Amino acid sequence: MYGIHIDPAKSESAMKQICAQLRAMIDSGVLPSGTRLLPTRQLAKEWNIARNIVIEVYEQLTAEGYLEGRVGSGTYVADGIRLPGERATRSPEEHAQPGSTPSGGGPGGIIDFAAGLPDVASFPRKLWAKYLKEAAERQAEQLAGYGPLFGDLRLRGEIRDYLFRAKGIRCEARQIVIVSGASEGLLLAASALHSRYDSIYLEDPTIPFARDIFERMHYRIVPVPVDRSGMNLDPLDEFQPDHLVLVTPSHQFPIGSLLSIQRRKRAIRMAEQADTYILEDDYDSEFRLKGMPVPPLHTLAPERVVYIGTFSKTLSPSLRIGFLLVPPALLDLFAATKEALNLFAPQASQQALAGFIADGHFDRHLLAMKKLYRKRRQAVIERLDRDFGPSIAIDGDEAGMHLRVSFRHEALAKLTWENTEAFGFNVETCREYAISEQHAQDGIVLGYGNLSAPEIDEGITRLYKYAVAHGYPSR
Repeated sequence: MYGIHIDPAKSESAMKQICAQLRAMIDSGVLPSGTRLLPTRQLAKEWNIARNIVIEVYEQLTAEGYLEGRVGSGTYVADGIRLPGERATRSPEEHAQPGSTPSGGGPGGIIDFAAGLPDVASFPRKLWAKYLKEAAERQAEQLAGYGPLFGDLRLRGEIRDYLFRAKGIRCEARQIVIVSGASEGLLLAASALHSRYDSIYLEDPTIPFARDIFERMHYRIVPVPVDRSGMNLDPLDEFQPDHLVLVTPSHQFPIGSLLSIQRRKRAIRMAEQADTYILEDDYDSEFRLKGMPVPPLHTLAPERVVYIGTFSKTLSPSLRIGFLLVPPALLDLFAATKEALNLFAPQASQQALAGFIADGHFDRHLLAMKKLYRKRRQAVIERLDRDFGPSIAIDGDEAGMHLRVSFRHEALAKLTWENTEAFGFNVETCREYAISEQHAQDGIVLGYGNLSAPEIDEGITRLYKYAVAHGYPSR
């Protein structure tokens, strides 16, 4: 059916194989926009697999923007995936290759719904200390120096291998640049590229430090609005030649949306036409809580995307280790800039992390944390639904360690969320992340990564009491 072949000898699951082959057929135009796909029950029978697998495939590709469901009609290939004049660049067989795919306080203290903070209690401290000790003892003499400019060679190789098996990114270890966290990665990119570019398109709203870095480097900031499909490119006919682009396509912060495949392809086309680069901040795509991770923007145009990754969310912010995946054409420029700025990450931590990844502990930790965050997200949603019901809406893709709550009830929409400490909790508003008032969005951001189940329960109880005290009708 559809010429799809499921190879039981492959290491990838049937879901991954089907997703990869359907993406390829849609990208190449074999399945054009508007094509109605067969019902899940029929395909499950034809492919001799469980119907739930086909349902997961449809849900995954719908989240990515390839498919759309029509009530009472079925599932269809979405519009706008293939741009006018676009030629297929990869065959279905190529697509189907392996891999293509501060803590909250207790009930008596302040409960902090801070976004972006992982569960620090789950960090494997003893195991990490073992690798750190071994690295220090084994490399005592080498650790006296700064180490390679782009970082520990073994770690760069391990990151290359991880990117391929987890995200389908194909690259060479020499393209990996180790930095002390994503913020330093952005600083390095801003510094290296400032000789060629003087402006940057930023999602609005966005994380404040990204805006601050480029402002301090004297870039002109061009805010671009965000909606439920990510950065909205409709107001832009084209990218200006002297402008960079920064996006969080896998899980926009703080709105939580996933950049649709239509907008991904359009962004790549616009970048190619303007001869510019896209900076892809992939800060927490490992924690996609439904389906499988969406292929990064980098996989569509490796020569146009500087990919930014970090271990602050997957392991701990205290590690201060992140990385850039730099297109080959920019490697000399980034090397000269990194050397001039004297930016080096700690050697012992790099070597310890290389061993930690090589021995499989990183992958196992990610799996455990993904299960934990899925439970916590569900706990937040259930408590919000119990206290607020239809008065609120949960926005964003099912991923990461935060969600956005927008308000349908007038009393909630009027809340400023000031002085919440008096009620025993802290929360951030979406407006705090806005660059321009024009793009400011209502709602609050609830981070749950570092909150236990009792803290989530008590925290939302306090949030509800705050709302009632400020005009929201009690149950």
